[in-house]
Order: sequence, then C-alpha cells, then structure tokens
Amino acid sequence: MSARRRGALILSLLVAVALIVVAVVIAGGRRDAEPTSAFDPSVPTSTHTPPPASPTPTEKPSTEPGDTADPSDPADPADPADPSAPTDPAPSLSPEQRTEISEQSTVLLEDVLEETAEIDPNSQQDIVGDLSAVASQAYLSELESERLEFAAEGWTREGSYSLGQAEVLDHTSSADGEVATVRVCVDSSALVTRRTDGEILETSPSSDRAWNVFVLERAEVSADWRIVGRSFSDDPAC
Repeated sequence: MSARRRGALILSLLVAVALIVVAVVIAGGRRDAEPTSAFDPSVPTSTHTPPPASPTPTEKPSTEPGDTADPSDPADPADPADPSAPTDPAPSLSPEQRTEISEQSTVLLEDVLEETAEIDPNSQQDIVGDLSAVASQAYLSELESERLEFAAEGWTREGSYSLGQAEVLDHTSSADGEVATVRVCVDSSALVTRRTDGEILETSPSSDRAWNVFVLERAEVSADWRIVGRSFSDDPAC
C-alpha cells in the first residue's frame, strides 16, 4: 500500500471517530436538558412521595382503646361527663299553680293600674307611699318620673286602664322565695290626657293596646306578690 493511500485511510478513520464523538455529545446534552418529574412513570413508585390525604368531613377521631384524644378537640355536648352539657329543664308549673299565679298577679296589676291611671298635678296623692307595700323602688321611681313630667307640662290624665288575664311566662323558686314573669294586655284607650288649656292630646290608636311584661316576686313566708319591674315586648301591640 502506498503512503498516499495509507494517509487517506487514516484520515477517514479520524473523521468517523470525530463524528461519533459529536453525536454522543449531542445526544447526552438533550437528555440533560429534559426536565424530570417527581412522578415520572419511569421512576419506581416506591420512591414517590404522594401529598398527604386531607381528612374527609365524615372522618371522626378514633375511640379505640390506646388512642390519645386531642385535647384541643371540643367535647361532645352529649357526653354526660361534660359539665357544660345541657341539663334537664326545671319542672314546669302545674296547671293549678300557673292558674293561681295568673289570678293573683291579675288582681295585683288591676289594683296598681287603677291607682296610677289618673294624674293631677294639683293632687296631694303620694303614689310612692301608697304603693310601697306592693312595688319595688325601681317601679315606683318609674311612676314618679311620669308624674313629674305631667307636672312640668301642666297636663292631667283621667279615665282608667283595662286589662286581660295575666299570662305566666316564667317562674323560678329558691330558698328566698319566688319570682314570676307575666305579661298582660293593657288597654289605655279610655284614658284622656289634657293640656293646661283643656285641649286633648291625641294618641295613636295602635298604641291603645300594648303588652306589658311585669316581673313579680314574693317571699316564701308571704303570699303577697310585689312588682319588681316592667318592660315591653319587642312587638307591643296586642
């Protein structure tokens, strides 16, 4: 073989080797550039770390023996060991007791409202002294404020209230006595309020009949009820 042919053969071999090296480098670069996923199917599943499963609304803490309850979990309201669990309501009044309280409170309220219906600034009536035995100071102060307003304006009021049977809303008893909450529909349509010149102050017919809610009390040793306070329903019309 001549030297020229030998040189051409060697050059061809070198070019072939160079082309193989270039192809290997290009192929390796492509593999490095491709991102791999944490959940690549080509990776064995035993190496995957799946996201933690969130509990479903129906999952409940295990009550098996040996489990430790989370102290931050709220107590089951039905658990009898829970001191905050609701207890049985106090026994309700018997029909006879409810009727007795209703009748007695109705008589008391009729007497008091009859006594307080008319207002005359020129009268010497001592409403606080007259009703001190059947009403608390808080309720008497309310009546006194009403009379002071009439005196300041020079108004007078005449007529009378009428009311229905008192309805017992609540009742509690203790060693100190009893407390009852009753409501009664008070009709003031027969009352007439006059100015100093004799002109009648008109009132809205819708306010003629209103629910009055009274809190009454009586000592255990006494059978007489006293008025502790008065309020009005959110919807007073009756």
